[in-house]
Amino acid sequence: MSSGCLKCYDFSSVDDHAARFPRNMVTSLDQLADDLTSPWETETEKFRAIFTWLHHNIAYDADVFFCGNVQASTPESTLESGLAVCDGYAGLFASLAERSGLQAMKITGHGKGFGYIPTEAGGPVPQYQGNHAWDCALMDDEWRLIDSCWGAGAVDSSGFRKRFTPTWFTYTNAEFGKRHYPEDPAYQLISDEDGGPVSWEDYILEPEGPLLFNDFYTNNFSPQFVQPSTKYIQSGTWVSFHLFKLCEHLSTAEADNFVHVVSLPDGSRTPLTLNDSGGWSATVYMPAGEGEVSLFYVTQIGGKDATGLTVKDYTAAVGRKAMHFGGLCKWTLI
Repeated sequence: MSSGCLKCYDFSSVDDHAARFPRNMVTSLDQLADDLTSPWETETEKFRAIFTWLHHNIAYDADVFFCGNVQASTPESTLESGLAVCDGYAGLFASLAERSGLQAMKITGHGKGFGYIPTEAGGPVPQYQGNHAWDCALMDDEWRLIDSCWGAGAVDSSGFRKRFTPTWFTYTNAEFGKRHYPEDPAYQLISDEDGGPVSWEDYILEPEGPLLFNDFYTNNFSPQFVQPSTKYIQSGTWVSFHLFKLCEHLSTAEADNFVHVVSLPDGSRTPLTLNDSGGWSATVYMPAGEGEVSLFYVTQIGGKDATGLTVKDYTAAVGRKAMHFGGLCKWTLI
């Protein structure tokens, strides 16, 4: 890889290649593994091709999940059916990796996915219970954690929504561990520099964060550093909002970005401005009462794309020009 930073590396060529092998044309797992990985020099690119192929070709079996009738699967059965739950994704990922001469293994543990209900403050610590599977992979001399199931899409009450989420390929192990806890804590793989392994208690009792929308991820923002970091905001107080890109190499220049706006229940809106730490900030007084506090970005103004809109021009246009917004995240005012 020409760039040492996984988060801003351009995987578009690898992703395009991985989309060229539809499941119904695959003759064998060995052939698929070779087709996906042979063009690439680095282990990271080879793993990325497998990760992306799973998104395009394997759908989460929501019907089996909801009726509680999950059956054991093999890489061969997952390839044949095109359906899997997390265990099937992780198993097929590891199998394709091994057939490509790569080192990977399936990890089982707890995931804060669909149906996860945070523990109430002051409540007892829930017993450990496994409900998820993912992989660890040796990518160019570094063991990293990868969730190809969550990378392929998301489950909600209506079923599976296919949605490529490549952050589950590029997160640091510490970031990954915010929503994953392995049955064997040794597989947290969190370096001492990043705080080291965490206990089950600290993991499961961590306060719930704000609701992050898909646009938050597609705009390359970091869930690790968004502030406020918890779901609930106290009314009648001053609150600081902070937004950062996934890594320091991504542009924060006005010309490359949108205007980000805090919206309060009383209808007032406050734009964020660049701060001295390489992100955007605003400090806003929360009105009394309950409601939702949202962080939007301006997608269009006056019928035109709003990329590069300045805060000054946004402020001047309020009430004068039609605007369209996209949602980034949401908090609950109490």
